[in-house]
Amino acid sequence: MRNLKTVVLVVLGTLVAVMVALHLSDLPPRESWRVSKLLQLGLALVAVAGFAITAVRASGVDRYWRVSMAVAAAIRLTFCVWYVSNDLSGGTLKPVFTLAPAPFAASTLFTLGAVLALIRYGGSPSCHVTPRDWRVFWLDALIITSSAVMLTWVTVLQPAFDASRPVVSPLILLTRPIEFIVLVVILIALSCKRQEARRTAMLLMCLGFFAQVSGSWAVGYLIPKGVPLETTRFLADIGFVTAEALYAITPWIAVRGGNSSAPRRPGLADHMLFIAPYLPVLVTLMFIGVATAVGVGMSPEEIYIALGVVAVILLRQFMTMVDNERLLRRLWDHQRTLRHQAYHDPLTGLANRAAFREELDRLLAHPGTEPAVLFVDLDDFKRVNDQYGHAVGDRVLCGIAARLREAVREPDLAARLGGDEFGVLLAEPGQRCDEVGAKLLAELSKPYRVDGVEHTVRASIGLASAADVRHAEDRADHLLRLADSAMYLAKNRGKGSMAVHTAT
Repeated sequence: MRNLKTVVLVVLGTLVAVMVALHLSDLPPRESWRVSKLLQLGLALVAVAGFAITAVRASGVDRYWRVSMAVAAAIRLTFCVWYVSNDLSGGTLKPVFTLAPAPFAASTLFTLGAVLALIRYGGSPSCHVTPRDWRVFWLDALIITSSAVMLTWVTVLQPAFDASRPVVSPLILLTRPIEFIVLVVILIALSCKRQEARRTAMLLMCLGFFAQVSGSWAVGYLIPKGVPLETTRFLADIGFVTAEALYAITPWIAVRGGNSSAPRRPGLADHMLFIAPYLPVLVTLMFIGVATAVGVGMSPEEIYIALGVVAVILLRQFMTMVDNERLLRRLWDHQRTLRHQAYHDPLTGLANRAAFREELDRLLAHPGTEPAVLFVDLDDFKRVNDQYGHAVGDRVLCGIAARLREAVREPDLAARLGGDEFGVLLAEPGQRCDEVGAKLLAELSKPYRVDGVEHTVRASIGLASAADVRHAEDRADHLLRLADSAMYLAKNRGKGSMAVHTAT
């Protein structure tokens, strides 16, 4: 994709430079115009050959859109040949100008057929459309339609209704609606989420068609405004030559099927979902800029329509801001949920070993704080699982967790360390370590009723204080090991008791 962008930019930059050089050269205007038309003819020939060659190699719908584009390019090529032959033979060009909208309209219809074929190509699965998607769709459609109305007014309707300004050709009144329909179809297709597989080809077609109709609209807009013919032809030919160059590149773009899953980096074509609705606005601004540059002012009607387009764009941006805020809230909620899941036991809802260890590290790193750890291991819990099943055992564990929560106060922390092991972290133990341990033994030894059956589970508790690990390298791990050793000492003394680690 990066190489393709480089090729397109180099080709278009070279062509525009050549056109500008011709316009600024000492050649007579008619001679420079002939050179630009010969350049347009050559590019149209390349486009016809490219679409024809790739159509032969393709099959199915992929062949159909290429054949349709080949016919469209052939029509434009025929018109260029007719124009150049009349010009070189010294014949009058008035019939050519009068009938020019007809071949361009036919070419536009075949371009429409190619776009519709590309939309169908690939068989992408349908996606769920939310009410928000519909609101955005209709706002985008309103932006496109408003810009199209603006362009229709300035290029067709206003010259047609102004008797003091001659209309270039009556056929323009018929061809403009066709061009606008194709334009809207292309933009909607580019805005559709399901067209990822062929956006690159459609993007080049869209840019080519924009350049083509911009050249045509420039003639219909600038000449009735009194802009000199040489300036109008120069600007229009830039559009026509650029269009043929883009069309000449398009057939060599590989169109992936809808089921393609090959990894790739996103490019400009993938962002057309967001850019497409604003392309007609860009064209409208281009016409306003060109008109201003050549000294043509805007009428009150044009100003009102432009303000309407701006209002719709502002509404669209406001809706985007609301959507972004909603997405940020969802992201924050999702992050909080993930953090809760990462630091809490899914069965009991208590903090897990990671949260316990993190809090212990934080307390030990705080100067002057000496927390204490009570390591709790359930006695005879395996018997409950073996006799009544893991479902009953899980409910007993949830009951134990509830009693631990009630027995522990803020800022102390109760956690399930794994299996039938629990831990209690006393942030400010003071003289109450023995009191908390005795309370836990009493609460946990009470029976647990599950489905009418009482289950008695006792606990062995080991207690260790940070004062015992003041000089250890990894104080948290050392403290946990001391509490674990004290717990096993309690088991050896007799189940349902507590042992305190004492420094030797």
